[in-house]
Amino acid sequence: MYRSSRKAQKNGGLGYFLAGAGAAAWWLSKEENRSKFDSWVSQAKQKLNGESQSPGGSFPVQKAGNPHPDDIPDNKMVGEGAQFAVDYYNKKENGDSK
Repeated sequence: MYRSSRKAQKNGGLGYFLAGAGAAAWWLSKEENRSKFDSWVSQAKQKLNGESQSPGGSFPVQKAGNPHPDDIPDNKMVGEGAQFAVDYYNKKENGDSK
C-alpha cells in the first residue's frame, strides 16, 4: 500500500520535470528565444561575478560624497537636508505631532 504511493510521487516529479524540459525545448527551438536566453545567462553570470555594466562606461554619480566648497547650490541642498533631519529629530523628541 505504501510502496505504490511512493512510486506515484516519484513518477509525478519526473512528469513535471519532463513537461518542463519539453516546454523549454519548444521555447528554445526559435533562434530569437535562444539569443534572448543567451543574453539572460550572460547578464546573470556578470551579476554573480560582481561585474557591473554601466551605460556610459563610467560611474553614474559624479558628485557623490562631500560637496565642493565652491558649489553653492549643492551646499545649500546638503544644508537643507541636514536641517530637515535635525528638525524631524527635534519634533520627534519633543513629542510635537505635525
